Order: sequence, then structure tokens, then C-alpha cells
Amino acid sequence: MLKIVLVNLLISSSLFLNAQQDIKAYVQQHAVTIASIEPDSSNYADLDAIGTAIGDSRIVMLGEQDHGDAPAFLAKTRLIKYLHEKKGFNVVAFESDFFALNYGWDRLNKSEMAIDTFLRKNIFNIWTKCDACRDLFYKTIPGSYKTANPIIVSGFDCQMYLRYSSAMLAKTFDSVLQKLQLPITRKPDYLSHTLALVDSMTHLSFLQKSNVFYDSLLVELNNIKIELDASTATNDYWRLIMDSFINTVIEMRYMNTDHFKGFNARDRQMTSNLNWLSTIKFPNEKIIVWAHNYHISKYAGHYDDRLLNYAMPMGTAFTNDSAQMKNTYVIGFTSYEGTAGRIGSIPFNVEKPGSNSIENWFDANTAFAFVDFKPYKLLYPDNKSNFKMKASVKGIHKNHNGQWAKIFDGVFYIRSMYPCREIH
Repeated sequence: MLKIVLVNLLISSSLFLNAQQDIKAYVQQHAVTIASIEPDSSNYADLDAIGTAIGDSRIVMLGEQDHGDAPAFLAKTRLIKYLHEKKGFNVVAFESDFFALNYGWDRLNKSEMAIDTFLRKNIFNIWTKCDACRDLFYKTIPGSYKTANPIIVSGFDCQMYLRYSSAMLAKTFDSVLQKLQLPITRKPDYLSHTLALVDSMTHLSFLQKSNVFYDSLLVELNNIKIELDASTATNDYWRLIMDSFINTVIEMRYMNTDHFKGFNARDRQMTSNLNWLSTIKFPNEKIIVWAHNYHISKYAGHYDDRLLNYAMPMGTAFTNDSAQMKNTYVIGFTSYEGTAGRIGSIPFNVEKPGSNSIENWFDANTAFAFVDFKPYKLLYPDNKSNFKMKASVKGIHKNHNGQWAKIFDGVFYIRSMYPCREIH
């Protein structure tokens, strides 16, 4: 019996080592050098490998290790320009305000100055104040409106408290409820209590409330939801706004006591919002998604960490739908060395790659590279081997084991990371 167990262990170990060697050899043989990440580099020949990997996918998700990674933002800007100019992608959906970047953007006079101001105030300033995003927000997007093929801006985040939402969301939501003649609008304290609570969610102070406040707000919001659902169609935009309110409250309520319950609420709603964008608002458009590596991660249960088996990122929930899986290509970002840090934070050194880490498999003289995992998955469909990558699932710029060839369809590699500098 002992002999059989030992033989099985040896076989398992051998298969594990072979799988590791397979993925390492695959990356080293198939990594494609990217010549530049500068947005004004318009010779896109080096990006054709990414275009080929994306193929007929109509949704491309672009990640980032942290929200202050300047080279990643430059690379994503150049990719957006390439996908827009050469591959027919004309919608860019940001991990930002679902109300402002849909209802507000649709009603915006698309003059260059109006676009500049709107983007600055209604996309999170971790991006709009970063010098590496200057080309995207203040040149590429506004400039596209001087052409016959403008870039449509959208957003899917249920956190709705930026400038346009602060000014317009509560009063617009009120007009919808009044038009539907919902019974709740006839309550004596509707304006002073119910609507005031809704309005409180559109301001940054909402993030600092007590659990008692959040619990009370959830009761009020669920009462509105019952009436709204009874009066609107399943895919109605205002149902999504209502659910965005509720899941944002759940996120805030549990972030300090049950981190993944809070995160899951937000990602669950971002999934619903992105599904609506891709199937209802933009059913015939090609969409680029700008978000964190964590949010676009697929196959969440395959992280080699007991806690992360409880996580359900947007990318996982979104691609659980077989049609969306078929139509979506997910690109994670990683880096080898350098410093990082968001706008307003103190820069820090990124963690060195660990043993058995993908960052060590790229040529040391290569500044930027891309590897497409889809052919590997066809070659080894049953391979469940883990390897390390600094994809910021568990801590910022930290090594983490995972089945990364399943979590991301492709990986964009950056040799040296550095943080954003603030635009003044």
C-alpha cells in the first residue's frame, strides 16, 4: 500500500514539474516584444500580435496591478488607440461612475472643452490627474469628436458620487419615481427622509457613515426597489441604478468586517452594469473595459488561496455566461521591478519576482512584452498548474500563486514600473 502511495506521489510530482516546464517554455517561446508604450507611437506593427490574439472578441478587458501604474496607463492608452483605429472598438467603459458616464455623458455637448471638463470631474482622479493618462483624456478622446469615428465614453462602477452624480443623480432619480407615480413618493417624509438618504449616497461623506446608518439605508432602498421593480421592465436602466445604490451600501457596510462580502457586492453590480452595456445599450459595438486586474480576473476559484475562493470578481461573473466568455478577451498586466504608488500616496518599491514567477521568464533585455495564453490552453486543456505572477490579487504588486493562464487570456509585461506624477 505504501509503495502504491509513493508511486502515485512520484507520478503527481512528475506531472506537476512537466506542467511547470510546459508553461515556462511556452512563455519563453511565444512572448512577443512590444516596441513602445508611448501613445503617440502610431506604427502599430508590434501590436498586431495582440490584435490577432483578440481575434473576433467584441469585449476586451485591460487590467492594471494598481491604480497608479504610469507605464500600464501609457500602454493601455496606446492599445485603446490601436483597437479604435485598426480594430473597430469605439466604446471605452471605465471603472467609474455608472450614472455620470452614461446618463450624463449621453447628454453632454461634445465640444472639446466640455469633454475635457466632464472627464476630469467624472472619472476617478487616480486616472484623470495622472500625467500618463493625459493623452487619453485630454487629447485622444476629445480629438476623436473632430472625426467621423468618435470614442464613446461609458462606465460601469456602482460607486456614483463624482461631480455629475452629486449634482444630478438624486433629482433625476426623484423625477423618475414621480413619473412612475410610485406610492413611496406620496409618503409625508419622502423628500425630507427618503430622497435625502438617496442624495447622501452621491457625496464622498457617504463613505464614512456608521453601520447603523448603512443598515437603515438598506431598508429604505429595498422598499423603493420593490415598487420600482413592479413598475419597470427587467432591463430598465433605473433598476440598475437602484441595484447600484443597494450594492454600494452593502460594500461600505461590510468592507471593514467581511472584506470579500463587500467586494463581491460591488463586483456583482459591476457585472450587471457591464452586461447591460454590452447587450442593451451597445449590443452592436466593440467595447474596451478599463479596470483593475482583480476586477477583470476570470476563474476566481482557481486562486491558490483559501480566502480568495470566496471572491467573485466581475471578470469571473461576467464570463460565467458562455456567450460573454466567447466574446471576451482579458489582458492582465504585470511588472518585474521598480516603484509604484497612486496619486496622493507615497511611492513604494514593488516586490521582487519570486521563484517560479512569470516575470523571470521574460528576457531581461525586454522592456515590454505580451504573451497570449489561448493557444497554450488549447494545447494543454487539462493543465491546472500554478505559477507566480504579481497581478495584484492579494496585495499591491505582490507575488501570488494562481492558474494565471486561465485567469487571464493574455499578459502584458512591463520590465520597470514607476508611479504617476500628478497633473497640476
